[in-house]
Amino acid sequence: MSEKIWSMATTAAAIGGGIMAKKVIEKAWAAVTDGTVPDNPEDPEVNWAEAIAFALVSGAVVQLARVMVNHQSTRAYTRRTGRLPESVAS
Repeated sequence: MSEKIWSMATTAAAIGGGIMAKKVIEKAWAAVTDGTVPDNPEDPEVNWAEAIAFALVSGAVVQLARVMVNHQSTRAYTRRTGRLPESVAS
């Protein structure tokens, strides 16, 4: 597997993982709260405390999903080639 293909595959997987994590967070947030996700801060009905809490939780979970995907793809690349990708090794 070439370095460019690995990089593109990892980027695509990280984006996909982030999108899936965001959808899971939105469904979980809606189930735990009153059913709405505070995604539009311009709406006067949005509670700022809830909007800030949602932003912190969703940002952390999406970033965690991306890190997990990148970590696993690096492990797979290393198993396949026997070395770390150059972008990780340097």
